[in-house]
Amino acid sequence: MRNPILSATAALKLLFRECTTQANMLIIIALMLCIFAVDLNTPLGVAAAVPYVLVIFASLWVSGIRFTYFIAISSFILTIAGFYLSPGIVMPMDAVLFNRGLVLLLTICSALMVIKIKKTNNDMFNLMTQMPIDPVTGYKNRQAFETELDSEILRSRRYHRNFSVAIIDIDLLKLFSDDYDYKNNNDSIKQISQEIKTNIRITDLFYRIDINVFAILFPETDLYEAKKVCESIRKKVSSRMDKNAENKIMISIGIAMLDEADDKLKLCKRAEDALFVSKRNGGNQVSTLPQIANKEKPPVAAILSRSRSVDTV
Repeated sequence: MRNPILSATAALKLLFRECTTQANMLIIIALMLCIFAVDLNTPLGVAAAVPYVLVIFASLWVSGIRFTYFIAISSFILTIAGFYLSPGIVMPMDAVLFNRGLVLLLTICSALMVIKIKKTNNDMFNLMTQMPIDPVTGYKNRQAFETELDSEILRSRRYHRNFSVAIIDIDLLKLFSDDYDYKNNNDSIKQISQEIKTNIRITDLFYRIDINVFAILFPETDLYEAKKVCESIRKKVSSRMDKNAENKIMISIGIAMLDEADDKLKLCKRAEDALFVSKRNGGNQVSTLPQIANKEKPPVAAILSRSRSVDTV
């Protein structure tokens, strides 16, 4: 469930990042050509080609490894070209050759270092994106949600048990505006996550699936039982978060239960549609599809009224 404003903001940031990358590439190429121009007007024996090393390190501004290869090869070629095209000579030829050879060696070493750094950064990024844990809350992320949802649907069908899904969205979008303090934002997300987690069973599965969106998988739980638990979560989050009326945080929740004809997409779509119902009605609500009427509260808490045994595959 992505908010349109956040999606537009993310798209603008991506466009700005791409424009910045293109600008950095042009600056680095222009700098390399300036160094070559200076080298052409410098007598042989003066190590005017040394700044090519700085240009190669500057290619760290651009994430692609191929760009570093391009800059390194170009610098290598321009260093050799400068040897043949530079006017005059101020030192013995053996010293000139030593200087040029040193520049070529530094160019190769610098290129290898920068490429190694970029590959390491790429490996770390891939590792982080493949991890099933959200770095802010410490709970599972969307990747884990999609994987484990498949498993829970199969388990539910195999043992003919009820299975429900809840999608939770934070109503206060001010949390995610650019002028809101980033640390307070993360602190609020952590508090909301912890409050939700403490109000579900150990066997229920909790995830952060988007910036301001969470999900809960309820094994062995029908629609009515899931709604009771989610109503309790909604009330406790609203009461325990920021007491300031201007910044009070509330949540909306949509719930759906697995039907015989459902697959993962249909189940999640129905839960999201239920969430839309809560949002359209002003937020801070729990809705289900299909809608169910509230019944008399049982004498025990909702979290304890459901079966606590979960069969394993």
